[in-house]
Amino acid sequence: MEYRFLGNSGLKVSVLSFGNWLNSNKSDMYEITRDAIKLCKEAGVNFFDTAEIYGSGEAESQMGRAFEELKYRREDLVVSTKLFKCGDGINDTFLSRKHIIEGMENSLRRLKMSYVDVVFCHRPDFETPLEETCRAMSWLIDNNKAFYWGTSEWPADRITAAILLCERLNLHKPIVEQPEYNMFRRDRFEGEYRTVFKEYKYGSTIWSPLAGGLLAGKYNNGSIPEGSRYDTHGAMLDKTWKRYMGPEKQEETCGRLRALGEVAASLGFTQSQLALAWAIRNKDVSTCILGFTRLEQVTENLRAVDLYKIWTPEIEKRVRDILANDPEAVMDFRTWAPSKGRRDEHF
Repeated sequence: MEYRFLGNSGLKVSVLSFGNWLNSNKSDMYEITRDAIKLCKEAGVNFFDTAEIYGSGEAESQMGRAFEELKYRREDLVVSTKLFKCGDGINDTFLSRKHIIEGMENSLRRLKMSYVDVVFCHRPDFETPLEETCRAMSWLIDNNKAFYWGTSEWPADRITAAILLCERLNLHKPIVEQPEYNMFRRDRFEGEYRTVFKEYKYGSTIWSPLAGGLLAGKYNNGSIPEGSRYDTHGAMLDKTWKRYMGPEKQEETCGRLRALGEVAASLGFTQSQLALAWAIRNKDVSTCILGFTRLEQVTENLRAVDLYKIWTPEIEKRVRDILANDPEAVMDFRTWAPSKGRRDEHF
């Protein structure tokens, strides 16, 4: 396992990590959650992610129960949760001081912990004053409810505004974003966030690295196999399926998927491992969050680190040519030519 600093902090996290969104609304899936955590921990994973909204608190409860049952030393875990909504009350949602502090207390109770390592604002709240949100998140750190705070799916300009506001008010700054990033979804991560990564050394805990499982190799012919993720979790993933497998997109998507499968096979790895190795090859990725519906997926996906370690510019080019979706380059007016993308800067 490789470990990276979480943004501009001294905290180290495993480059692959575990999140329990997929099984969060099913209490009978607890054993898979517990056993997946155990397999991940044995492989060197130390970052574990959940959220209050996942299963309306069920995900946090399952994770807390698993850690208690497995008897892990708290200091060996990096645990994050996210605040956004949990409950039907008028103030049980978004990023007011009231919900942030009360939501954090409820999350800790479900997790059976006195603190989390990282707490995220799960989505931006444009109705609550940004200063109120930043002061409340900083209060959590000052009062030992969390060590760091971050953002999730925030626009880059609002992240920047939060950082500058915290600097001006001498508050704890956010250090990490949790965005979607995969071979099919690149523009925001590699384009919009380019400046916050470069200027502020902002970290990232990416989610959906397999595009909801589409990059796993099971859907290359456009059909949904029985027992697969899109069969058992179809309602949760319907939007993703339509985005890439709708009538006007399916032929193009399947062509790219089959080509990626051929590259993976030529390297002696699975298509899932190729997609995950591609994601963590971007050094702006602090950790890549994985979810599992079956335990055999754990070992397979964690082997992506092996492919990442032998990744070359040649492999990068093969994949790039298949995807043909590089984000628009920023112009370097000193040379009057497009500047390198963040992925290229890392080679």
